[in-house]
Amino acid sequence: MSRSLELVSSFPNLERKETSRVELISTNGAVVGAFALTRATMAVVILGTLFARGAESEQPVLFILQTVGAATAVVALLMSVNTLIRQLKRRPTYSTHPWSLIILDSILAIGVMAVIDVDSTPLAWIALITPVLETAVLFSVTGAGLTWVGLSLAFLAVRIATGGADDTASETLVLSLQQVLAVLFVAGPAALMVDSAQERIDSLAYARRSSDRTSQRLRGITESARLMSQQKSLDEILGVASKSAASMGFEQADIVIQDADGTLQLHSSDANGQPNLLPLEIFRDHHGESVASIAPNDPEFGDALRLAGVASGHALILSSGEGRDGHRVLLRAWSKREVATPEDLRALELLGGHAREAFRANEVLNKAQAHADQLQYEVRHDGLTGLANRAYVLEVLQKRLETAKPTTLIFIDLDGFKSVNDTHGHKAGDDALVAIADRLRSTGRGGELAGRMGGDEFILLTPLTVFDTAETLRSYGDAIVRAIGEPIVADGHHAQLGASVGIAVHDGRIGPDQLISLADDAMYEAKRRGGGTMLSPSSEPLVEQMRNAS
Repeated sequence: MSRSLELVSSFPNLERKETSRVELISTNGAVVGAFALTRATMAVVILGTLFARGAESEQPVLFILQTVGAATAVVALLMSVNTLIRQLKRRPTYSTHPWSLIILDSILAIGVMAVIDVDSTPLAWIALITPVLETAVLFSVTGAGLTWVGLSLAFLAVRIATGGADDTASETLVLSLQQVLAVLFVAGPAALMVDSAQERIDSLAYARRSSDRTSQRLRGITESARLMSQQKSLDEILGVASKSAASMGFEQADIVIQDADGTLQLHSSDANGQPNLLPLEIFRDHHGESVASIAPNDPEFGDALRLAGVASGHALILSSGEGRDGHRVLLRAWSKREVATPEDLRALELLGGHAREAFRANEVLNKAQAHADQLQYEVRHDGLTGLANRAYVLEVLQKRLETAKPTTLIFIDLDGFKSVNDTHGHKAGDDALVAIADRLRSTGRGGELAGRMGGDEFILLTPLTVFDTAETLRSYGDAIVRAIGEPIVADGHHAQLGASVGIAVHDGRIGPDQLISLADDAMYEAKRRGGGTMLSPSSEPLVEQMRNAS
């Protein structure tokens, strides 16, 4: 079923993709600035030391390390200065892969060790703390431990390869182990504290994201409830419910209606993409207001789910069949996740509850409107014949005259009705009146209103434009007399009535009462002559004037 209804609100994207620690830290200006400052400091130490005393050319290994360290220091210094300047100007920094920065800082740390006297200052092995802490902050304690092991091995290798001639291998090794263990003693607890703090931050961030999702979802459901309450029909309410379910984290949603005889039909389907038709029989036996679910391992419909590209289905009843002429209404939602989250199921139940309340409210409003319409009908119509009553005839006549619509008023009085009433009883009289009312309806013309003025008097309001001449108008009155004169069976008795008809045409100047009085006078003149049709004296020239004017 095609619908032009558009949902005003939209639900948020509720996929469970969480922001990683790297993404969170990499966008933290304070952390990025701190490591950029440390990186710049190590680069300055390397370049300043080499500028002050030059590179060591006697030991090839040390010369190579100093050269590589100097080149890396230049790159790191430029990057760090750029980062710090952009942060001072509150501009976004360029994105660099975290492992690239860790490797860069590791090379700088080894470069610091290669350009200064390790034995005379702890600056070299303290520089090793920077990449270890950076790994802990960006990734985890495990990653920091692996980084420490790699840097320690590199540090030991460099120390042994560049040890002085007066140092023994054992002395160098012992000193180096003490230095790398010192790095562990400083960086280890710091990394553990960083990891613990980050876990708490992650927990708070997840709680906040969950709270935001829940808040946005509730706002969406509230908006859907508001829209459903504004719809005038059950079909429109179903349209909002289907579109809302497809917008709240499910891939697709549809409405299935089961008729009183058990026939299933698809009412509507909404999807985030190309919709897939799933068997209408799925959830056919579900009758509860709580959510029922189906998974791909279902023996009967699992293959159908896989073919449709979904992993699970969920459904609940919107109407059990008491409303909507005994029709049962089912809301179904389909997801690519095999197991729906409790939040999804609660949201679906909440949406279904709002839809059921909208159903009930709509049902009450429809019944109230039907009752109001019935009361209005009863106020405006005769209880016996169903024709317009005197008050409604006068109301319509007044409106037609106010709009200057050329109107013909035909006043009808039955002849012989009192005899039927007295001879056969009031039941026969009532049956005769009902029969006459039916004949007046069948002889009516376009735009005609038939009414009962009371007793055995009837009236017809007819547009003057349907009559070409006064003779045509008189012929219509005669046709009414003939129709009324046909035999009648009233309460099992045969009877025959006559009619006297008076016709008056509105001249644009007189009011409703005067027009009725003219027709009434013409009717009495017709009755005085033995029945038939009589036009008021002013009617015939008015009809001719209209014909000439047209």
